[in-house]
Amino acid sequence: MANLTDLTVTVIGAGNMGGAVARAIRKAGVSERRLVLFNSSEESTSRAAREIGAASAFELFGSDATLATAVAESHVIVLGFKPYHLEAMAPKIAPHVQEGTLIVSLLAGASLDTLSDAFDGHKALVRAMPNTPIAVGQGVVGLMPGEHASESERELARALFEKSATVVEIPEHQVHGVIGAAGSASAYFFLIAEAMIDEAVAEGFTRAVATDLVVGTMLGSATLLHETGEAPTSARYAVTSPGGATAQAIAALEEGGIRALMARGMRAAADTSRKMEER
Repeated sequence: MANLTDLTVTVIGAGNMGGAVARAIRKAGVSERRLVLFNSSEESTSRAAREIGAASAFELFGSDATLATAVAESHVIVLGFKPYHLEAMAPKIAPHVQEGTLIVSLLAGASLDTLSDAFDGHKALVRAMPNTPIAVGQGVVGLMPGEHASESERELARALFEKSATVVEIPEHQVHGVIGAAGSASAYFFLIAEAMIDEAVAEGFTRAVATDLVVGTMLGSATLLHETGEAPTSARYAVTSPGGATAQAIAALEEGGIRALMARGMRAAADTSRKMEER
């Protein structure tokens, strides 16, 4: 596999998710000058490039053929724009993609078959389903290589993410489950944190202190599970004394249907993903 410092990677659409992935790619070893960003405007591209530590396609190529030139000179192209823009964007990209260029798609709802059709049967295709914590080096990514992607192309896709995320290679039909369990899941934890912080404020803490208490506990709990490999059930038992405050809190959450609610939310995310792909 090529040294990542020698690769030119262009991220088309460096917004929330595309920008997070761009940060991961920088951390993987792609140089600032060779990580090229292209957004819908020169201003937003320059701003993203400054924030991420990357190059603006407009500043590098500065012509009416900015996107075409960036694509033609890339070893890897990351599709980070909104999925509904694929139909309009593909004809602007496809004619300029070199045969050996790897296309990594972040587009929810765009299957490998859809991508192959959009890019004139291009073979080096990989779908990636990351979540936003990848921006701080603590993400999860589900990788789905196309059937014609070579082993070296799979390794390259993994190398772009693995310094910032737990990378799991999955068959494409499991993408909907990944969205429910990881892709959308950071939002569940943000919502839980929000609710806990609000209740801590109601108990008399300032919002700053409440945030430190809740976020610190969430971080520590996740780190404990990750580093010890302990099952969540046994970790919970270890802090739940019979009849104690924790036991009463758990009983109240169970009575409120927390397990069913979490399952319902994950299922809703997965079902929505399925519907998007059917369109």
